[in-house]
Amino acid sequence: MAFTSAFPGFRLRLTRWGSAYLVACIVLGLAAVNTGNNALMALLGLALGSYVMSGTWSRQILGAIEASVEIPSDVYAERPAVVDVELTNTSSIFPAYGLVIRNAAGDSVFKEYSLATGQRRRHSVEVVFPHRGWNELGPWRLEVLLPLGFFLKSKILVASRQVLVYPRLLPASRASARRGGGRRSPDALESRGREGEVTQLRDFHEGDEMRAIHWKQTARQQHLVVVERQKTTERPVFFVVDPRLEDPADADQLERFERLVSEVATGVVQRLGEGIRVGLVVGKHVVPPVRSVRRAPMLLRPLAEVKPVSTSGEAPVTVDSGRAIFFKVGGADSR
Repeated sequence: MAFTSAFPGFRLRLTRWGSAYLVACIVLGLAAVNTGNNALMALLGLALGSYVMSGTWSRQILGAIEASVEIPSDVYAERPAVVDVELTNTSSIFPAYGLVIRNAAGDSVFKEYSLATGQRRRHSVEVVFPHRGWNELGPWRLEVLLPLGFFLKSKILVASRQVLVYPRLLPASRASARRGGGRRSPDALESRGREGEVTQLRDFHEGDEMRAIHWKQTARQQHLVVVERQKTTERPVFFVVDPRLEDPADADQLERFERLVSEVATGVVQRLGEGIRVGLVVGKHVVPPVRSVRRAPMLLRPLAEVKPVSTSGEAPVTVDSGRAIFFKVGGADSR
């Protein structure tokens, strides 16, 4: 196996202890040669041999450690994502000691103090991505200092990769505040008022909404009774995002646009969680309505990748069926 394949991004740095040891070896060597003392010669041989042993052991450890990384499928901005890293010591001879994994900024991600031959160990690391879109994870480096600490050797253990981060989800109390500017659509993030005729009355079960309680029947029967209603319509709801800004370079407009995208993503997740068919229009891109939460990435991906454009760009596509909730910086219209 080529050196670059076994040790990608290899680095070697002499430590302070290693520098002192080298100077001591030089002094010891001069003393042994000038005096001809057999004890000093033996001590010099032991010192040089320890250098070779230390370098061989640390190199074997560095080359034998491998890692596999599992990134969750749904990653949202400003929300901790748990990345699972499994370390494996592939060596059948040397155990691994004193492993340190660092991120691209040089901060310690986690440490592994001991890993026996052939052993695997999984670590869960929380990673927070600050903004939506394509973010870079890595590279993460493996550092080996032991056994004697003469040199600090490192290699790239986890290669850099691109991670698609979905927009930030807003808490319900903040999602309805519309602090991004403009007027708020009363149906943008809420689902009240879409239920129709009564289908049945039944006993209250844990998890039922309090607003579904039929108070007259509850008073008559002396226990909680809820009413089930059928949906008045199966028309899908389309979230329409207009990415046009008067000045795409203006920081205030960009901040309001990012909040607008977060509101749309929050509304999409909420509606899908309620079993409502949701479609999406982002500029010229149209995503047909879906109902299952498992298909939410079809709607969240365009929201993660959308970029603001100038007002000279084309208006969003008009949808022919379903109800459209129009979002743009300055307001949200329900049509």
